[in-house]
Amino acid sequence: MIIKFHKMDFMDNLHCKMLDSIENARKILEQEYLFLPVVLEEDLKGFENKFKVTIPEDYRYFLLNVANGIVNKNKWGFNIIEEIDFKDFFYEENEFNPSLPFELTDKVVFSSTERKDSYPYKIIYDVDDQIFDKGYSNGQIHIAGYGCGTSSFIVVNGSEYGNIWTDNFSSYSEVYPEYDLKKNKPRLSFAEWFLNEIDRHIMIYHQNIQWENRIKAEEKSKEDKIDQQNRELEIKRLDQIKREEFAQRNKEIEREQQMTFKDKKPRRDLLTYLIDKLFH
Repeated sequence: MIIKFHKMDFMDNLHCKMLDSIENARKILEQEYLFLPVVLEEDLKGFENKFKVTIPEDYRYFLLNVANGIVNKNKWGFNIIEEIDFKDFFYEENEFNPSLPFELTDKVVFSSTERKDSYPYKIIYDVDDQIFDKGYSNGQIHIAGYGCGTSSFIVVNGSEYGNIWTDNFSSYSEVYPEYDLKKNKPRLSFAEWFLNEIDRHIMIYHQNIQWENRIKAEEKSKEDKIDQQNRELEIKRLDQIKREEFAQRNKEIEREQQMTFKDKKPRRDLLTYLIDKLFH
């Protein structure tokens, strides 16, 4: 018997996975991050009507039911997902414009073909800067930044609709779709990408806990070693004091014995003298 799943069943499953993952990780994440208020549906619809696009279903669900951004409490820290102003979305006519389609379909490397690359799927080398000059910033919404100009975005217009891409041009001259080699997935939807991000942050959290515990254990070991050394030194010091006191006491006893001997010796000599006088 073959069971056919509808797209909505698949999306509902992803929605449940997102909620379960967030619920399991919330206590961990809320130590470092803030879950911002959700987006009003009227603001999303206004954005869609203005730019003639439809927000991908899984991202829409996240915005309406989870948060409009999960941001770091430390202003210098990186956010898991950026807050988006859908009422006053920044764009220019030919850049960052959701109305225009995202043009890329494969990873692009803005350098010569001599560069070695471990990316497992198709790569286009933009040797003559045609793609660069044309631009690739349209048809997308920026969702995460990683520093040094690197960021991830979700495509809302074009053949890569709904997929997450990363712009790593400033650091490594490349733009590529996010993928999961372990699951043999050359593309990731928002929900899939988000679940990976949550897992990654949880892993980092536990690694930090292990690192902190290891540091504490090493510091405790050092303190115990120092305490042991101090105890050994104190024992030696007390032992030395006892030895010195014992030696001093022996000297005093010897002096007392010598004085007693001196006191008795004259009396014995006088007695002998008197006896000698008496009998001689």
